[in-house]
Formats: sequence, structure tokens, C-alpha cells
Amino acid sequence: MTPRRLLPRVLFITAVLGLFTLGGFLAWFQSWRTGKMLDLTASSEVVKLPSGEMEFAARGAGSPVLIFHSAPGGYDQALALGGFLEESGFQVIAPSRPGYLRTPLSTGPTPEAQAIAASELLDHLDISKAAVIGFGWGGAAAIEFARRFADRASAVILVSAPALEIPPAPGAPLPIRIAEKIGGNVGSWMFEGKVERKPANVLAEAFDLTSSGDAAARLAWADFILQNPDELERAQEIFLSLAPSAPREEGLENDLQQPLSSLSGLTQPLLLVHGTLDKAVQPPTDPSRFSPAELFLVPGEGHLVLSGRGASSAAKRIVDFLNLHPSSHGQ
Repeated sequence: MTPRRLLPRVLFITAVLGLFTLGGFLAWFQSWRTGKMLDLTASSEVVKLPSGEMEFAARGAGSPVLIFHSAPGGYDQALALGGFLEESGFQVIAPSRPGYLRTPLSTGPTPEAQAIAASELLDHLDISKAAVIGFGWGGAAAIEFARRFADRASAVILVSAPALEIPPAPGAPLPIRIAEKIGGNVGSWMFEGKVERKPANVLAEAFDLTSSGDAAARLAWADFILQNPDELERAQEIFLSLAPSAPREEGLENDLQQPLSSLSGLTQPLLLVHGTLDKAVQPPTDPSRFSPAELFLVPGEGHLVLSGRGASSAAKRIVDFLNLHPSSHGQ
């Protein structure tokens, strides 16, 4: 057979093999996404509230703590970030804020509306009062909950959260940079593989996104986590709460359209926790500016203050603060 006649056959076989490879890749990806969503669904429930449907998970027993996750995120991120609270004897209430996972955006697009929906969730759970924690871009909903339902919030804690008095750093907001780094659904799949198989690489990338520290600080931060199994597991849980990205995109886009909330007017005990090298939110430097609120600065840490060398001190400060201002168990 002449080369001229052989070439079309070679091209045909190559094309067929390529289609089979692509089909296998897509099937593998779809299987991962289906399994991931089934796992997320099995670990939470959806309730119908006056404001609309809301997904949530509740873990532990004791004094209740209502957690508003950051962006992008979901109830799974709230559980990952608040796991130390369950270990410390608190009940963690972790809703998916509207636009994330199985909570539709229509349940409450604004921080005020999200606060109302969260109050209805507490009614559903027969909880009259809870401490409130806002992580990152979930801080606005936590602030508005405390403002609108002052008698239901025993204490307010904001962790690496932007506010009118503590604005995000200049440039693209961290949630946008995270979304771009992960890169969509297939990117989420590949990102999860990196988190599980190459955690050192993911930690280095996370540090560069969230901390203004230098290369030596990056190495020290990542090595500390890698050498401590509990710290590594917690960090991986937080990273995995970013995937898959599709059921979190609507909430992320909505969060970035909302104005910053002000801390003024809050009457509850208030604790602000920030890393001094936070690259995403401008770390406050003058504690007296926020008095009577308490400002706890974690030296040498970035936005991810609950991962790394300063995590234990930040977690201890939060637990101590909650123990000073306990909430009720029910009505």
C-alpha cells in the first residue's frame, strides 16, 4: 500500500482513538462530579423556610454557633472551618448561604436577606440564641444577622472578614482569584486531585494567593502543615470545599455585588481575628480603633489564620471568647 493511501487510514484510526480517549475522560469526570454531589447531598439536608429553601448541616452538641461561610464555599466549608468548635463542645450550625450548593439564590441575595433566612433556620431548629461567626466574605451576613436580630446573637466573631472599616486589599478580590485558579468544573476535578496527591504544591499556591509573606515564610507555613497530619487534613478539607465550582458560582458572583457592611451599631461582644500578613483583606493595625470590640492579630499569618502555625492560638482565642459569652440551647 502506497503512503498516499495509508495516510487517510492512519488519520482515521488516530481520530477514532482520540474520540475514545475523550469519551473516557468525560465519563471519568462525570462520574467524579456525580459522586461528589451525592456525597454533599448525603451530608446535609434542605428545609423549606418562609424565605425559601436552605441547605444546612448541624454537628455536635452544646452551645450553638451559627457559621456563615466565605466565598466560594458552602455548608461543607463552614464545617471544615468550624470543626475545632465541635471538638471543643459546641454545636455547629452550618448553612449554605444563598447561591451556594442546594440553597437557591432567591432565598436571600443580600446580606440582610441571608440574615433573615438564617434566623428562620434557627426557628426551625428551635434555637433562640446563638453565637455568630462570619468567615471571609460571609462576614457581611454575620454582621447583618447581629444587627437585625440583636437579641438572638450572643456574640459575634469575624475571621479574616472584610467590612466597611476593614476593606479588601486593592486588586481582584480573593474569591475571583480562587475561581480563576481552579478554573471551572474540569478544573475543580483536577484541583481536587492535586489537593489529595500534591498537597505541597496546593499549599504553596494558597500561600501566594492569601499571604504577603516571602518565600521563606511560605516554606515554613507549608512545612508546618505537611508535618502535622491533623493540620494537613484540616487544610485539605478547606481546599476541597471549593469544588465542584459550578454549584457555587451563582453565590460567588452575588457576593461580589454586595456592599460592605459596617461594624458600627453592633451591641454584642465582638471579636475580630486577622492575620498580620493577610493579602486579601487589609489587616487592621490599631486595636483602639475598634474598641470595645476585641482585635486578635495573628503575627506572621495571612488570610488563612486557621491553617498553619498560628491556627491553634486563633482557635483557642475564639473558643475562649465563646465560653465567655455562651448562648442558649433552645427556647
